[in-house]
Amino acid sequence: MNIKTLTVAIIAAVSFNASALTLRLADTMPEGVPNALGVAYFSKKVEEYSNGDIKVKVFSNGMLGSERENVEQLKQGVVDMARIGAATLDSFTEAVKPVTLPYIFSDTDHLIRAMDGDAGQTLYNHMAKDGIHALNYFVIGSRSFYTKNKAITTPEDLKGLKIRVMPSQMAIKTMELLGASPTPLPQGDVYAALQQGVIDGAENAPQALIEHGHGNVAKFFSFDEHFNYPEFILISENAMKRLSPEEMGIIKKAAKEATVYEVDLAKAAVQHAIDTAKNITFNKVDKTLFQAKVQPLYDQLIAEDISTKKIIDQINAVR
Repeated sequence: MNIKTLTVAIIAAVSFNASALTLRLADTMPEGVPNALGVAYFSKKVEEYSNGDIKVKVFSNGMLGSERENVEQLKQGVVDMARIGAATLDSFTEAVKPVTLPYIFSDTDHLIRAMDGDAGQTLYNHMAKDGIHALNYFVIGSRSFYTKNKAITTPEDLKGLKIRVMPSQMAIKTMELLGASPTPLPQGDVYAALQQGVIDGAENAPQALIEHGHGNVAKFFSFDEHFNYPEFILISENAMKRLSPEEMGIIKKAAKEATVYEVDLAKAAVQHAIDTAKNITFNKVDKTLFQAKVQPLYDQLIAEDISTKKIIDQINAVR
């Protein structure tokens, strides 16, 4: 997206309220889903706690481009804030790599304990060293396998299966170690690819069965919970310089409350998807069988940067 054109569009969008400090927040998600509702709640609380002196203008539904583009816009000062997932951020800061490891979190409750504790603080501190400043975290839900022809119960069941993954090196390497054939595809192509047999399965949170209709073309959902990516509301260094300590306190308070609000919505969305998905057989797996296969990813990450062991240990301490 052309930066000059984008800047003009943003200025036009916020010029209606020049008397208040207006912060521009980019979000790729459509209105109505938990993380977008969390962003909207954050915006509402900032305005409430500042008595209208600070407004957060949300540009949702990818209006300002992809998550990757939004991170670049943050760094360039085109936007002030953005909601960004850890899977995107690992291209901008090595700090998030531990939380993108497969099976690093047992489930969403474990993720929450870790992010609310020492691991979360360590993560934020390491991100800040790379100029990435997180105000809070959101959750989506654990990603697991869903397939057309058979349930996944052991890694051997994945052998030779074409599994759609995100275009992430961690995701691709994980699938390879588990024995699958990773197939990166845009999210919008997954339904047709499953229907036509181009792929044998995909991996996502249960909401994909409902929100993307994948429950109409898959038959089995196997809870191995290999990935559970936190998301973050990030704030640019330029925006932080414009805010007084009191204003920054308001922003942080609103962000913390938005986490609590969004987590409840996300958990409810996961359960709703499980309860309402039709013609899907759900099964659990022995995760230890899968974890053993991906241990080389942990060994490699620690070998490349010994400091990552600290956050991994902190995450494991609250397992």
